[in-house]
Amino acid sequence: MQGLFITATDTEIGKTVITGAIAAALKARGINIGVVKPLASGGTLDKENRIVSEDAAFLVKAAGISPDDAVKVNSLCLVPALTPAVAAVQSGVVIDIPQIIADCRQAGRHYDKILVEGVGGICAPLWEDYLVADMISELGLATVIVTKANLGAINHTVLTAAYAKQRGIRVAGVIINNWPEASSGVLEKSTLEYIERLSGMPILGKFPWREGVDVPTGQTEGLATLAEQHLKITELLAVMEERS
Repeated sequence: MQGLFITATDTEIGKTVITGAIAAALKARGINIGVVKPLASGGTLDKENRIVSEDAAFLVKAAGISPDDAVKVNSLCLVPALTPAVAAVQSGVVIDIPQIIADCRQAGRHYDKILVEGVGGICAPLWEDYLVADMISELGLATVIVTKANLGAINHTVLTAAYAKQRGIRVAGVIINNWPEASSGVLEKSTLEYIERLSGMPILGKFPWREGVDVPTGQTEGLATLAEQHLKITELLAVMEERS
């Protein structure tokens, strides 16, 4: 299947916003794009008492997918806001990794291109000793690392890229989220330069914060335009079309 796996240096870095932004831009280009958030935690109960993922709902809206056509966007959502392996134990749930991989592949067959969003960072345990990195490898997708230009980001990003390469995962590049357009100073600019130099990975975008984009409330205002302005969508699309 043709696609990308979106991972990050940590949780709450902005994987969902970036995944949604890429999806929105590709949809605007007329591409039949699918989105998958295979596992999620920190779920909430909807009106029908079902556990739902705000992240998955945001991705569906950003990609312009009809809820009726949302083929297994989220295989499993757990309530505890913990890494899935722990959240599952706390919830008395056994995570069926082969079924979740099968769901991802089904989505890959249903759409021309697919974006898969992970949880936490690349070493987050999904079930027992099965990590996000194992899922990336099993799906055979290239990955994009989402990070921020804050203190500590050089270390976290370079280590994430190094571990991915050690595992034989193809890293397409790095995207900086919450880039301060009007106020970037020495910290942000030096972080950007060192990440690119030390990781050997290209910077595929510097995505700014916008008031009209919000995951919990499902706001996706102007997301496709923002993505085209601040992300290297053509380069990302080319990576998706490459065979690993």
